[in-house]
Amino acid sequence: MAVLTQYDGNLTTQNGHMGPVTAGFGLRVKEGTNAKMGTAVLVAGTVTVSNTSVTANSRIQLTIQVPGGTVGSVYINARTAGASFVIKSTSASDTSTVGYVIYEPSP
Repeated sequence: MAVLTQYDGNLTTQNGHMGPVTAGFGLRVKEGTNAKMGTAVLVAGTVTVSNTSVTANSRIQLTIQVPGGTVGSVYINARTAGASFVIKSTSASDTSTVGYVIYEPSP
């Protein structure tokens, strides 16, 4: 197996792996309509996020960005491939802003 190392400014790729060369640099993901990263605000502990990029196999990671109301634990309650996913909190009075990142498993 050949080893390929390529440097492009502060990014290196080698054997299918990529990463920053310089500390302080990292991954940036574009946000916006149907993007793989974004935020959503819970209303009464739930929010439906319209996003056509979500699949049945998507791995969706969540983090509370701005706590609000009575904060609970957030999780993916449902998803509709090609349309949306639902974020829910264990607290019905959670009004937090939740950040999400959608990953797809490699074949």
